[in-house]
Amino acid sequence: MQGVLFDLGGTLDGDGEHWLNRFWLLYQKHFPEVGFEAVKAAFYQAEEACLGDPQVASFTLPRLVAYHVERQMAALGFRAEAGEKLAWEFLEGCRRVIRRNAYVLRDLVQRYRLGVVTNGYGNAARLLAGEAIALWFAVIVDSARVGVRKPDPEIFRLAARELGFPPAEVVYVGDSYTQDIRPAKAAGFITVWLRNDAMNAPLPPGADPSLADFEIHRLPELERLLP
Repeated sequence: MQGVLFDLGGTLDGDGEHWLNRFWLLYQKHFPEVGFEAVKAAFYQAEEACLGDPQVASFTLPRLVAYHVERQMAALGFRAEAGEKLAWEFLEGCRRVIRRNAYVLRDLVQRYRLGVVTNGYGNAARLLAGEAIALWFAVIVDSARVGVRKPDPEIFRLAARELGFPPAEVVYVGDSYTQDIRPAKAAGFITVWLRNDAMNAPLPPGADPSLADFEIHRLPELERLLP
């Protein structure tokens, strides 16, 4: 193995937990009157806003989270400031995991070339730099900048080419079976599934979990897998 590629959201900033599910836990605390389907609809409206607004490409993580929550509040009919505490707690949760995972990246970069493959808003490099972990990555492939999104296997092949190794010599680490593991395996990668069944949606019909060569539940477990 020569390289290791990582998903970003849910993998580097959470232990296999999708942003929607992490927001939902905070809504249960701060807005218990709002049901899951309403939160889900507001979340995806905020996603569309992020994808459609060119200024998001310049956002660091704090500004991205604030913007995302502002759009969620608008979709739910709340004032923007109503979501400030929720946004702060979400950001702090991301940062706790990023700080812990930074030690893993620091160790791995001594032995492998590292990279990120993400369905982003064009701001992945800016986000990683703002959290002081961009220096570990030789390659950052953001779907908004390269014009192809997961689960298209081509985005993984593109990252491998930029990394400089064939997929068979690269490990890909991601939290989503559909968006990460299945397409990365189809592209020829060694796959590591950062799996959190308690938080994530049921697997799709016909899913084959054996497509993951390895499973972990926290990113530090990766170090016991890689020589």
